[in-house]
Amino acid sequence: MHRKMIAAAMMLVFALVAFAGPAVAEEAKKPKFKQYHTIVDYNFVAKYAKMPKPKGVMIIDSRPYKPKYVDGYIPTAVSIPASQFEKMADQLPADKDDLLIFYCGGLACPLSHKSAYMAEEMGYTNVKVYAEGYPDFKKRHAYTSIGLENLHAKLTGGENYMLIDARPYKKYLDGAIPSAIGIPDSVFPEKRGMLPVDKVNTTLVYYCGGYKCALSHKSAVKARALGYKKVVVAEAGYPGWKEMFGAADVAVKAGEAEGAVDAEWFMKTLKENPSSITLIDVRDPEEFAMGHFPTAINMPVDMVDKKGADIPTDKPIVFSCATGARAGEAYYLFLDKFPDAKNVFYLEATNDFNEDNTYEVHPNK
Repeated sequence: MHRKMIAAAMMLVFALVAFAGPAVAEEAKKPKFKQYHTIVDYNFVAKYAKMPKPKGVMIIDSRPYKPKYVDGYIPTAVSIPASQFEKMADQLPADKDDLLIFYCGGLACPLSHKSAYMAEEMGYTNVKVYAEGYPDFKKRHAYTSIGLENLHAKLTGGENYMLIDARPYKKYLDGAIPSAIGIPDSVFPEKRGMLPVDKVNTTLVYYCGGYKCALSHKSAVKARALGYKKVVVAEAGYPGWKEMFGAADVAVKAGEAEGAVDAEWFMKTLKENPSSITLIDVRDPEEFAMGHFPTAINMPVDMVDKKGADIPTDKPIVFSCATGARAGEAYYLFLDKFPDAKNVFYLEATNDFNEDNTYEVHPNK
């Protein structure tokens, strides 16, 4: 009898543990901070994360500006880190009835909830929190946005990317971000053949005329529809680039041969200030794909005569190849086509490239 009572008691204990287990596990999953009372999901946020930007709505990223916001954010969102909320509260809309959507790094992140409560205390009446935040949005949406600091790192870091100016050609020719190619959104269907073959590993970065310009957003959606998996928009665009990194004239040091750039000056500039020149690699696409200077634009020498007008002229132009021969040819072809062009050079050197876009430059004697 005694043994039966012990067995029954043990069975009761096991049953209670089994019953309580899911509840305990569920309780453990709950965040250890005060959650905001009004939570929205991706479908709600996606209605407003688009261009033209809807009136009466502000999406707010509560994460730190660096490195989180600049490395990726929900389109049209502004950066007001929770830690800087009081200092930056003047960036919130004047109308206290406007819709405010706060987000941060996901369900375990308290920053958006904290910011939402502070906004509510300031008198805002229509405040929401997208609790699943940026990780969920990035997984679901066609594209996200990046800061210019992230784009600059791509230019100098050798990442596999293509930078695309979605503005009209005239704007592109008047000045563009280094390494960009011009594919106006208005002619996207006709020019889509200029996009890379690799739709999985190549990041497409679109930009246009700044935060109020919708062209880059439209092109990003079209690129995703074609099957490209990595698509982002640099919303600050060319105006933001000029403000942040400048577009001032650069004094180029010439080499010994006519039209050649000094190799040492070139290597120093490529390392310290790559955005100050427009570098055109005139090798064939197959060669370019096997390694190239990180900021180079690929335009085979036989295309210079046909597409030379697409080369931005707001910075000194330097043509390069593998040995200097095709670069020199491109230099003369370009000047024959555009005799009034200023600050045009070529690299008289033998260049060795690796697949990770590291390189060695050996000046030709």
